[in-house]
Amino acid sequence: MKKRTFLAFALLLGAASASAAELTLFGQRDFNGRRFKSNDSITNLDRSGFNDRASSVIIREGVWQLCDDAWFRGNCVTLQPGRYPSLREMGLDNRVSSAREMGGFGAPPGAGHDEGRWGRGARAVLYSNPQFRGERYVVDGDYLRNLGDTNFNDRAQSLRVEGGYWIFCSDADFQGACRTFGPGSYASLPGALNNRLSSGRRIANQYPYNAPPNWGR
Repeated sequence: MKKRTFLAFALLLGAASASAAELTLFGQRDFNGRRFKSNDSITNLDRSGFNDRASSVIIREGVWQLCDDAWFRGNCVTLQPGRYPSLREMGLDNRVSSAREMGGFGAPPGAGHDEGRWGRGARAVLYSNPQFRGERYVVDGDYLRNLGDTNFNDRAQSLRVEGGYWIFCSDADFQGACRTFGPGSYASLPGALNNRLSSGRRIANQYPYNAPPNWGR
């Protein structure tokens, strides 16, 4: 029987603490030196001028994966909220090149290295509130036919796309009002999908159209 989906999902319960994910990298140990703060996934720190410079990190919210290669490859470590005065013991001192918030689908406290392949840079994260707050649902596969099979149907209000181009729709099986989303952060969903999203699928790795999408159609 054909496997219908390859999705990995996560719901971060406890909406009372619905804070946006946040990490701060520091250029020196013990949280000294230049700093770089982010609430979003960073596919390549080379673009920020902070590549291979972090020596300590503070994670205030969310579960984060730090990797020594761009696009979440190479040696990766998954970290829970907390203060990490040195990255040397993790093999990442002055080597962090990418980082991403795992949407609650992280390793348990104390977990060490993984293969750095989770999501492969092509995943989407749905949030129950605008501005990437509230509960999270991570789609780590090619398609999601029906959110009605979960407790996240008609709940998404914001979205982050790490890689690839996706279509999300208001009805199951990619029916109803559908919109295309490329890599990026969408602090609020368009009205046709806000609290109405029920299915989605990744349609391409590269932009699949000859013109920008027209959301007014």
